[in-house]
Amino acid sequence: MQRTELIDYVDTDDRIVRRGPRGQSGVAGLHYRVAATIVLAAPRHVLVYRRPATATVFAGHHDVLIGGSVRAGETYRQAARRELAEEFGLHAEPVERLRLTRSSPVGPCHLAVHTADLVPPLLPNPAEIAHHALWPVTGFLAAPPHPVVPVGLAVLRRLLG
Repeated sequence: MQRTELIDYVDTDDRIVRRGPRGQSGVAGLHYRVAATIVLAAPRHVLVYRRPATATVFAGHHDVLIGGSVRAGETYRQAARRELAEEFGLHAEPVERLRLTRSSPVGPCHLAVHTADLVPPLLPNPAEIAHHALWPVTGFLAAPPHPVVPVGLAVLRRLLG
């Protein structure tokens, strides 16, 4: 029997209002929290991955933001660490660089963007990652692969462009 993943529903100021099942915050008229990390490698390369064709959101799209929903009781940084481990087997130390409030395909969210240095080995989870590669940041910004997750491209531009 699969357990329902609980998240904290928050208000527009990112204050916890209540807990509920993942994917229902928009229906409840509230926000949810997302933690994402851009993984960097020397010299000035970024880890780019393609989401599987079976992904619920942005199927088949390329992205630089590795992350997902912050679970109930987790901090943004704890969620960022967990997502790096779940998706790529990475045990890196994410550092928060930016927070945004934005709309998403499942409702409004607060997005905490982190960066982390690549600490090999990469062990991509095939359920989450269809393909991955290191790209020069300038090359990705000049000619991103198609299709690309728009917020990932925008955040990379803002932080490293």
